[in-house]
Amino acid sequence: MANAKMGASHGWSGNYVESAKASFSLVPGDSGKTIILGDPDDSNAAVTATLPALSDINAGFKLTLISANAGEHILNGGNSKIYGIAVNETTETAASQITRFSAASSVTLSGGMIGDKFDVISDGTNWYVYLLADAAAS
Repeated sequence: MANAKMGASHGWSGNYVESAKASFSLVPGDSGKTIILGDPDDSNAAVTATLPALSDINAGFKLTLISANAGEHILNGGNSKIYGIAVNETTETAASQITRFSAASSVTLSGGMIGDKFDVISDGTNWYVYLLADAAAS
């Protein structure tokens, strides 16, 4: 695990990085963090990250999730609604494809690669996810 930054969670500003090799649930204090998903030594080990309940967070909760392997990582919203888009390129020669999420309960990365990135933010009512990936998302 990376060194933790001392201070309030509102001061993370994306400079707090930790790794998650097993599935986990996010809490309100995770806002502003960057979390690396998966075990780089286990190329296909998937991680499920469960978002906190919207009633537990304030508008502006945001975080970044980055894949450390080719696992089929899942962002679980539970009863919350997820909106947003995924931009992916399934082969080096294929044009980019866009997948839209509308009131989804989860987002699954279907076999990506190291460096795939989820940007997540909430307005307190919904979750908004923007995914840049090598593989398709559903």
